[in-house]
Amino acid sequence: MKIAKYLFVTIIGACISLSAFAQQPNTSISQGGPGTAPDPNEIVDVYDRVNITPDKKPIPYPYLREADVMWAKDIWRIIDLRQRMNYPLRYPETEPIEDRYSLYLLLMEGIRSGEITPYASQDFNNPLTEPTTLQVIYNRIEADTIFDDNGNPSEILTNGSSVKGFYIKEKWYFDKQHSEMRVRIYAMAPLLITPKIDPITGQMLPGVNRIIPFFVYFPQCRNLMATHTVYNPNNDAQALSFDDLFIQRRFASTIAQESNEFGNRFIIDYVTGQDALMEAERIKHELFIMEHDLWEY
Repeated sequence: MKIAKYLFVTIIGACISLSAFAQQPNTSISQGGPGTAPDPNEIVDVYDRVNITPDKKPIPYPYLREADVMWAKDIWRIIDLRQRMNYPLRYPETEPIEDRYSLYLLLMEGIRSGEITPYASQDFNNPLTEPTTLQVIYNRIEADTIFDDNGNPSEILTNGSSVKGFYIKEKWYFDKQHSEMRVRIYAMAPLLITPKIDPITGQMLPGVNRIIPFFVYFPQCRNLMATHTVYNPNNDAQALSFDDLFIQRRFASTIAQESNEFGNRFIIDYVTGQDALMEAERIKHELFIMEHDLWEY
């Protein structure tokens, strides 16, 4: 009886071993042979990306009446592209990578296609008064040695490597209809920083050239910004557009000036160094206090 039981268990174990061996995949490269490459048109991502498409529209601004604006203030900020939080706006500097643009390259592409109108005014109080073209911009900047020996625009204007920041003009206001402090970006201008060069000797001089090649009307840029992805350093699965980044205010900036009785002078016109940073923080704190004091508890 014990012998029959032992033989039965042995036969069952052998059958299980054979079954498991037969189910093992064939991992031999020599027996499988080379595979067939798939059609490039059939290669797709892990999932379809439908959040940011060429047909995407920016979120419209809420309706606003003059009677609803209880308080307003114009604020100029500078976005320093050398700050780590602003790297998604700075890179790629030279050319698009997989249809991903930097902010400057995207604006230049919009100007070339005619979707965005550049303005040549140097008046920060009214920057959108003189529509211009890229050729006029190139001719105007020629005096700042931005052209090469053949008279063509140098890489300073074409690849954006010298763009170190952006000026943005904001309209802060308190909407009493919704009891909320709100802000809209009104205008934007790239800031180019180039070395000073003696036109006669060709030697570098102390200091740098701070050049503002053009201004753009931000609401006009929103359609283009809404259809282009900006790199999200925290999550590849959460795609952001340039419009999302600015509306959600995912950028670092410093206040450069505010509307005042002195004609909107810049902070650096009357204070410098650490005092300029403290003045910027004072203006920022006043915006917070203004909204806070309008509430009653």
